[in-house]
Amino acid sequence: MALVSKQFGMVLKNARMDKRLTQAELAEILDISLSYLKDLERYRNNPSYEIFEKVIRFFNLSADAVIYPNQNQSNKTYQDINRLLTRCDEKQLEVILATTEALLSVNKRPSKPQDNGAPLQ
Repeated sequence: MALVSKQFGMVLKNARMDKRLTQAELAEILDISLSYLKDLERYRNNPSYEIFEKVIRFFNLSADAVIYPNQNQSNKTYQDINRLLTRCDEKQLEVILATTEALLSVNKRPSKPQDNGAPLQ
């Protein structure tokens, strides 16, 4: 898994501390060694997929929030869109995806030269 160990380690430690768990308690809950947990929190190791999944399930975290921390999470518009997306059916999601891709492609197009009023030579 291409996951930066620092991102996961920070999320893991903060989530553990928020639940007021010791490292030993969390290691037992996750069924891993204490030294492995310490390595994860100190950014010395990446989690296996199994441990990654256990952590996000136990702490009820979004995988996106772990992999892409601070990506619009505090933005009200982003939060509103996320909330509304859960109410969409598959067809509506396809329309939203196509619309978003079209909007983003506009930014990738080279801009047209502006007419500054000078005669063409």
